[in-house]
Amino acid sequence: MNLPVNRGTWIILGATSAMARAFARKAALEGCALVLAGRDMTELTAMATDLTLRGSPHVQPLQFDANNPDAIGALANTAKTCVLPISVFLAFGQMPDESMMRVDPSLCAQMIDTNYTGAVLALNALLPILQGQRSGSVVIVGSVAGDRGRKKNFLYGSSKAGLHAYASGLAAHLSSFNVPVLLVKPGVVDTAMTWGLKNPPVPLGTPEGLAEACWKKTGKGGVLYYPWFWWGIMTLIRHLPRKIFNKLNF
Repeated sequence: MNLPVNRGTWIILGATSAMARAFARKAALEGCALVLAGRDMTELTAMATDLTLRGSPHVQPLQFDANNPDAIGALANTAKTCVLPISVFLAFGQMPDESMMRVDPSLCAQMIDTNYTGAVLALNALLPILQGQRSGSVVIVGSVAGDRGRKKNFLYGSSKAGLHAYASGLAAHLSSFNVPVLLVKPGVVDTAMTWGLKNPPVPLGTPEGLAEACWKKTGKGGVLYYPWFWWGIMTLIRHLPRKIFNKLNF
């Protein structure tokens, strides 16, 4: 039987991102233990103090860079010491300027390594524990950009499409171990990636709204579009005829 997620530990990967911060606050209020994994230890330590005051019984900052193999090993070792069941919220990623990535192979490679390779390696490192405990939950933050390669961001979108395929297979695999996987596909959300965006075509979502929506779906798995209307938008985009789609400048 899948134990309630508030009886264990949430490992938050990319903990200093706006979405991860909001989810960590929600988990703390629910009484969960937390592992805050990220690159900025000063910020993680400050977050740990805040989350303890919000109700988490134990918060551990963890130096973590998904592109560092040693960090992947440290993540797995830390997970072995956590109160079970562990659950995972993965929210790290990069979205450099698309035009710059087309002319800078190193920038493009770094984006792919972070958005896809790093995410896969981090989750794979935690697989033995997830399988053995036969409980917990996995939440993976992707993007609507992964639904169909678009003219203006096909490099970034391709990394998220790869992550979506991995999440689908991971969900099928972990279904045998009673561990649901939720793939979150945010549209335009008010985070660092959208700062400076002028006249957004649709209403912006909020990190807090996304965290609440994720929490409600945690333990159920599946796919979650946020805000909700992006399901309809992306259904239309996915089914547009190729000739029409290729003429769109977005």
